[in-house]
Amino acid sequence: MLANWTKEQLSAIETSGCDLLVAAAAGAGKTAVLVERIIRKIIDESNPIDIDNMLIVTFTNAAASEMRERIGEALGKELEKKPESQKLQRQMLLLNKASITTIHSFCMDVVKNNFHMLDLDPNFRIADETESVLLKMETMEELFEQKYEEEDEDFIYLLDRYGGNKDDKKLQDMILNIFEFVQSSPWPQEWLDKMCNAYDTTGQWDFHKTPWATIIMEHARVEIDGALNQLLKAEKIAWENQGYEKCAAQLSDDINMIKLLREAAEESWDKLYKTYSTLEFSRQQGPHKTADKAAYETLKELRKEAKDRINSLGDGFFNCSSEDIKGDLEALYPVISTLSALVSAFSKMYLDKKKEKAIIDFNDLEHFCLNILTQRDEEGRVQPSPAALSIRDRFKEILVDEYQDSNLVQEAILSVISKRDEDEPNVFMVGDVKQSIYRFRQAKPELFLDKYKRYSEKEDSKERKIKLFKNFRSRKEVLDGVNFLFRQLMSPYIGEIDYDQGEFLNPGALYPDDMEKTSDCHEIELHIVDLKKDETVKGELDEEENIQAEDVEDLDSIQAEARLIGQRILWLMGMGGENSQAFRVYDRDLDCYRDIKYKDIVILLRTVRGWAEVFLQELESMGIPVFADTATGFFQRSEVQVVMSLLQIIDNPMQDIPLISVLRSPIAGFTSEELMDIRLEDKDNSFYEALIKTSAKEDGLGTKSKAFLERLEMWRDKALYLPTDELIWYLMNDTGYYSFVGAMPQGNQRQANLKVLFERAKQ
Repeated sequence: MLANWTKEQLSAIETSGCDLLVAAAAGAGKTAVLVERIIRKIIDESNPIDIDNMLIVTFTNAAASEMRERIGEALGKELEKKPESQKLQRQMLLLNKASITTIHSFCMDVVKNNFHMLDLDPNFRIADETESVLLKMETMEELFEQKYEEEDEDFIYLLDRYGGNKDDKKLQDMILNIFEFVQSSPWPQEWLDKMCNAYDTTGQWDFHKTPWATIIMEHARVEIDGALNQLLKAEKIAWENQGYEKCAAQLSDDINMIKLLREAAEESWDKLYKTYSTLEFSRQQGPHKTADKAAYETLKELRKEAKDRINSLGDGFFNCSSEDIKGDLEALYPVISTLSALVSAFSKMYLDKKKEKAIIDFNDLEHFCLNILTQRDEEGRVQPSPAALSIRDRFKEILVDEYQDSNLVQEAILSVISKRDEDEPNVFMVGDVKQSIYRFRQAKPELFLDKYKRYSEKEDSKERKIKLFKNFRSRKEVLDGVNFLFRQLMSPYIGEIDYDQGEFLNPGALYPDDMEKTSDCHEIELHIVDLKKDETVKGELDEEENIQAEDVEDLDSIQAEARLIGQRILWLMGMGGENSQAFRVYDRDLDCYRDIKYKDIVILLRTVRGWAEVFLQELESMGIPVFADTATGFFQRSEVQVVMSLLQIIDNPMQDIPLISVLRSPIAGFTSEELMDIRLEDKDNSFYEALIKTSAKEDGLGTKSKAFLERLEMWRDKALYLPTDELIWYLMNDTGYYSFVGAMPQGNQRQANLKVLFERAKQ
């Protein structure tokens, strides 16, 4: 077993008999702790647990594979110490069938073993992304056709309000977005009904108690407190300077006025609304003409910022009473009801279509699994089903990695198979809320935060938390910089956590004392790219690595950042000038310092899309070997989008964006100037109609437009009898597009993507 565990790590490894939340900061060794906990459970002499009696839930398949591998290595080391141990030999055999899995894989096992409880073909399969997108589009079209035929007045009213000017795509997108969002709820229909009923103002209705008022009032209190602090600072400045008596008196009046506003914010919406409507700042008072003016600008700026904060509350917040809002909600209620009904209808139609094809998606996996594991009692309360009780008996402990990225459905699934309600809590959760980045996928870091606040650090608690805030990855200088920055940014209101001393990352990594020091090896750096100034790059850089304004005249900010980083990399590699030397790094495997290598350097970006490609191009042009995983959604690939756009206009050429996409692509080869000339032919109708008018002209552009329209008509004729996959292959060869993309950078990959599109169409 591993040695040199910290007190907190050892506690996380050994603690049992409770639900345990381990808040493991970045670099705290959480995976090592998790593996060690599992190994010790397996080899425990008094109460051993077989590896297949544990449910180990990871966030990705790659993490699950790594976890299985690390457990196997740890078991192997134990076997080397005790080669005769039958218990360890048995665990090695059981490892292959152990439940070390993602939540989706676990759900798949539950559904496959209990498909008879669902109206589901036992030969079902998981739909790929392409199939799901196309099936959703088909379902949405059928739903809207049905509503048009019914001449549903509520639907028509909703369409008039939110459907857009030219088509109904805006409303379709709205329905689809709501549908995707509610899938993170354990019971989507109940969530929809609840949200819809929130607009119902009948009965004893109080706007102050609604979710909207709660959020807005909290925002108002934060802004009012911020303004009050700025005014108090300004008042202090006024009292500390002679000749500022009038300023001090004015600020005192302002402070009293804001305090009344703060008191109103604690009472009710209408009280705050009325108080706010009477609020008025007087004209700025200046100091006496003989007074020192040095402090006046600071005082004036503080007061202005406070006024701006307070004035911003009237912009869309406190400009109407609760009675006015009630009238708005009453008008919205039927609209929201119709929208909710459309989402429900789409959900049912989409599910029916998937069942016809014997396919399901990942959201279905979670909800089907939850339906299998739960049942309702006579009072409608959720209870574990016999299937859940069977799984509960099998797993002695449930271990969840990256718990901060769980959603409500996953939480419900894990709760119902745990032994919490039997007073035998057995869930081990590890994660770090500060690393939660999947809220856009409906992850609920609030689940982690709730337990983080509720759970106790006492050893005898049934709901216990342990903090691991020693970082074994970074030097003290890096951690000090991170702590300083997060301390300024994070609070319960911004970031949902108060980043105080208890949250600080503490250095745990040890480095040899005989480090070959350079002047700046312990310094963290900040470089600011400013394209608007003569000195484009500010920072502690040598003259050779500064990007001068003339070099970036035509650069956007991404390119400028890429070049700055490239020059910094060259400097680290010892290529920054005549006297520059390679940076020295500590190699843990060799246990010594060595010159830095390219593979030691990583560039972290907030987003890969739109950035990685630029960085690749710029760094490669500087002779720096570079790799980026630019994998995005299959349909976002430019070569795939062009073919998809071509299919769209073959189906319906009246679609402007797909048509312009094809015209601008190598398939048609129109320039931007030619497209502008076509648009000028008819600015009021569709681009297709403008193209038809252009084709009637007897000039070069007219001839080019006519030729394209003739080819488009030919493709549309072929689409009537060719299967989609054959049509795609024909189009790629007839247009020469397949060969064209092969000649582009990463041509083999682009052609492979087009082949995948063909194969998916064939499926």
